Amino acid sequence: MIDGVTTTSTPQADITSSAVKGGQLGKQEFLQLLVTQLRHQDPLNPSDPQDFAAQLAQFSTLEQLINIGDQLKQSTATDQALAQMFNASSALSLIGRNIIAEGDGVTVPDDGDVSVTVAVGGQGGSGVVRLFDSAGKEVGSLPLGQLPPGRQSIDISQLKEGQPAGEYTYKLEVKDADGKAVTAQTYTVAQVDGVKFTSNGPVLVCGAQAIALNAVVEISNQQPGATHP
Repeated sequence: MIDGVTTTSTPQADITSSAVKGGQLGKQEFLQLLVTQLRHQDPLNPSDPQDFAAQLAQFSTLEQLINIGDQLKQSTATDQALAQMFNASSALSLIGRNIIAEGDGVTVPDDGDVSVTVAVGGQGGSGVVRLFDSAGKEVGSLPLGQLPPGRQSIDISQLKEGQPAGEYTYKLEVKDADGKAVTAQTYTVAQVDGVKFTSNGPVLVCGAQAIALNAVVEISNQQPGATHP
């Protein structure tokens, strides 16, 4: 009641209010509104046939749009499932293979040489490689002299002297003739021992290292050897 006047709600208003509270007006609510409108129209002043036809066209369009949306959702879910299956199959096929992946990890063995794979940008430059232990502490550095541009393997066996075997990280710094930094990409070279499946996709297990599948840039049967002293 407002200022002594009693107010009432129509069934159409009740349906609209319910739809709005639900946060959306779906095809079922739209159809209920249309049926309610026809049921409660004034027989002496019925709805305009053109308006009725327009409402039916709106309902048909709404239904088609909802169906298209449902189909797109199903298609997206199917594409995601296929992508996951493909990634899982690809990851499993890498077990026992050697890979080159974007990263800065390197394994220092008890015996044998140690090399890292890098890519030098620009026209190349003078390089220095630094080795870090698992705590992030620098344990050695090695001047490399002039490095040509492009991807290459570098022997860093000198840096393993006096260091225990294990997993390390490294960093390559390259500067041109003017002392300006040159872009340098580091890679992890490792053999795939297994695969872990995570919510972010397959992860390759390479000894103590975990490498994301999408970080792999090359697969080979032979680990690249050192080409630079």
